[in-house]
Amino acid sequence: MRRFAAGPLHGVALGVYFLLTPYVIVTRWSAIQRADTAVVRTLLVALALFWLVFVVQLVRNVGQLRHGAVLGLGGTAWLAGLIVAALALGPSPSAPIHVRPTGPEAVATTVTRHAPSPHPTPIDATGALPLALMAKRRLDHSRFEQTDDDDIDELIAMLRGADPSLVGQLRRIIGTRRDGVLRVARDYAYAAPALDDAPVVACVVDDDASEPLVSFAREGGTLRVPAHWTRDHLVANMVGLHDGGRIVATDVDYDFLRALAIRSVRRHLVVYLGDPSLLDDVLRACAVTIDRSGDVSENEPTRAAASFAGFAQDEAPGDDSGVFVALLRSDPVIHGLLTPFTPSLRRRSIEMVAYAALHRGEAISGDRLRSRVLVHADVDASLRTLANTATSVRRSLGTDADGPRLHPVSADGLYRIHGVTSDVGRLHDLVRDARRRSNVDAAPLLIQALSLVRGEPLAGVRHGFEWFTIEGHLARLQRDGEWAALALHEAALAAGDVERAYWAIERGRLLDPFNDVLTDALARVPRLREFGGDRTGTA
Repeated sequence: MRRFAAGPLHGVALGVYFLLTPYVIVTRWSAIQRADTAVVRTLLVALALFWLVFVVQLVRNVGQLRHGAVLGLGGTAWLAGLIVAALALGPSPSAPIHVRPTGPEAVATTVTRHAPSPHPTPIDATGALPLALMAKRRLDHSRFEQTDDDDIDELIAMLRGADPSLVGQLRRIIGTRRDGVLRVARDYAYAAPALDDAPVVACVVDDDASEPLVSFAREGGTLRVPAHWTRDHLVANMVGLHDGGRIVATDVDYDFLRALAIRSVRRHLVVYLGDPSLLDDVLRACAVTIDRSGDVSENEPTRAAASFAGFAQDEAPGDDSGVFVALLRSDPVIHGLLTPFTPSLRRRSIEMVAYAALHRGEAISGDRLRSRVLVHADVDASLRTLANTATSVRRSLGTDADGPRLHPVSADGLYRIHGVTSDVGRLHDLVRDARRRSNVDAAPLLIQALSLVRGEPLAGVRHGFEWFTIEGHLARLQRDGEWAALALHEAALAAGDVERAYWAIERGRLLDPFNDVLTDALARVPRLREFGGDRTGTA
């Protein structure tokens, strides 16, 4: 307490000293006797000098505090803080009056104003999707560039139209097509964002409020725009649909090559604004080129383009009207629950739903659930635990037109479930369908199957799910995953899509990290420095 009280006490004492010292000097100076004139005047002069030093120190402390410096706990620091606080409470100084100079000086005086945007945005007259795309572009731009104060109001008005669902819907409709022009009808239902997260650039070439016409392209594709669009108008309307939306647009050869060299293939997209004929096939495959021929009518991908990459993106995981169990990730998740599980039974409830989803259509006995699913530390669960878990699951899964998704236990002690699907079962179905087709026709199905893999299955589970390995679910999953990864890898290399080939093997290795066949296939994928070719000399 003495330490913190020293500042105010010393400050008050110094304040009194500051006020009384001039009075003492003046009064004593006039009352000096002749006998001791020299001595007293010397002392008073020294006292006055000491008082001036104190004033200088106080003014210095005030200046330091106003510039954000941190002072100690002394008396002068306390007084300086008191003065700064008093100045802050006082009236603010009025704005200075600027007198416009006349004569020769007036020629050198300029006033800087922020010019309005060369392409004003009629927000009120814009459709929902074009407005959402413009809002995403401004949001991406504001992440990396500093916004002027004069643009804050415009930015706020623009971001009010941000709608990630519309952007995700457009991304989903585009799927993995390389390029094209499509008209987005209003009757498209909302869906989750596309599973493919590769960079895509898009621009609205016809902002019809009901059905806007959108041109899009990814690496190796061509973005078709109207013939009358200028370079600045094109740059102002390009939107990156991928996360972050980083787009590097240039027509300078050096900047173009530098952007390709330092880009991140999953975050950046390089757009070449110059003449595409100046680029060779290797560089053109790594960037987006511009087609200003004026042909921006809606089109469907040709058979050659659609054979590998031109297909509609996979449906959102699971049935929109049902429950979807995601096990192809480190921690299992169940989507579509009516209410959360009982907290004390959450782990057992998730495991029971996952087990029932993988045995869809089968009748599961209560003893089987107690000894394989709800078991803990090699001790079978009790009948009461089974009943409580089943009640929690039945309440959370809810009902549909066919009744409760978890049926009431039968007289024989059997449990049945309906309306619940899983990513594991869906992957098996897609791979089974793909095996009946050629590699080219099977590629879309294989991409959908491997897109379901979001991580090493159940790698983050600490307790339970032993049945997943004991019953052979993991072995079957690794078998189908290996075939899907190798088949897609072969089809992608044949089509010249090196990134897709690498992605396929990576997803397969998530299912089976110690698979030597997949590791060898991964080593055969050309490196990034080869620009998509099979020869290192191409770089």
